[in-house]
Amino acid sequence: MASATNLLQAVEPSADRWMDEVIALRRGIHEHPELAFEEHETAKRIQEFLTRLGIACRTGVGGTGVVAMLEGAKPGPTVAIRADMDALPMSEPAGLPYASKVPGKMHSCGHDAHTAIALGVAAVLSDVRAELPGRVMFIFQPAEETLTGARAMLDAGVFDSAKPDAILGFHNWPQLATGSVGWHPEAVMASSDSFDVTLQGVAGHGAHPHLAVDAIVAAAQFIDQIQTIVSREIAPISSAVVTIGRIHGGTVRNIIASSVELNASVRTLESDIAERIEAAVRRILEGLKTGMRIGYDLKWTKLTPVLRNDKPTMARVLNVARDMLGPANVIEMPFPSMGSEDYAWFAERVPSAHLRIGSKIDGHDTAIHRPDYQLNERMIPLATKLMSRAVLNLMQ
Repeated sequence: MASATNLLQAVEPSADRWMDEVIALRRGIHEHPELAFEEHETAKRIQEFLTRLGIACRTGVGGTGVVAMLEGAKPGPTVAIRADMDALPMSEPAGLPYASKVPGKMHSCGHDAHTAIALGVAAVLSDVRAELPGRVMFIFQPAEETLTGARAMLDAGVFDSAKPDAILGFHNWPQLATGSVGWHPEAVMASSDSFDVTLQGVAGHGAHPHLAVDAIVAAAQFIDQIQTIVSREIAPISSAVVTIGRIHGGTVRNIIASSVELNASVRTLESDIAERIEAAVRRILEGLKTGMRIGYDLKWTKLTPVLRNDKPTMARVLNVARDMLGPANVIEMPFPSMGSEDYAWFAERVPSAHLRIGSKIDGHDTAIHRPDYQLNERMIPLATKLMSRAVLNLMQ
């Protein structure tokens, strides 16, 4: 019978054997990026790789998601690991030998590497399945960039047949040195709500404004007033961002607009603050209805909650990381991100640990969601080994 120590010692040589193939797989996905809920070819590559490993999987979960279960030969807990698959609607500059071959689409967030890492973990752990004490669930999620894929998979019953005892998430981070990982003790990333408003006035000739109700003027008042929500209704020590990202209204210069559409986002680190912001937006709209004779239609959507780590689960993962990388390379980051990650829906249901894995290329300063984004492929074997060790630790 293999001991826990022997299982951990098997990770390094196994990952090294698989790594050329895993990196090649990542490059193939990178060349053929697919947007949210379009990840058909990516899902096919995942299925083919898992089938070769003898790991059963379900496809089409929540659209294009893939779920696989590696059954260990021994009884034990179920540990899940999640990787996102989708790309972004951006064009990739020439330069990489495996640059995107699809105009207007690019893996500028590194989800191709996330997918490859999770498959690397599947390969490594399949090598020791005869001694594996439990089961490993692999969740390949679509549509993270639209913050809709995780909920779609949950609605499709991803946890119905087997709810994991713990789940692991991760994201490459090009601001962190390769060979290091970052973490947060509690909140990791912000919640995200979206809201869409249509302000409804009455059209009229620009020469006769008294016969119209100007939706553009009302929109200007609305935008001005919602700026006071964060500055005057939220405590300065709390974090919140309200952004109007799109506005559209009117047809020509001499016709008073009958309607204006606005699209906005709200990010917070506390769920009650998001509720207070929604209430304030609704109050402001009611005020415009009374004061400016404007009708309105509001659609509010909760895209994802705050992503929080489970402290006991994170403590175990951090012990693994410190043992592997050294304490100096396991960095408690000073601030959470106001970006959002719909992995939070999984973390709400299952004890979770989420890491940022350093992917910086020396001399290349970039960030996710930028055309010049690149990651250091040395982080792929590192992350594969780290996440494999973390899974094994959580099985003990």
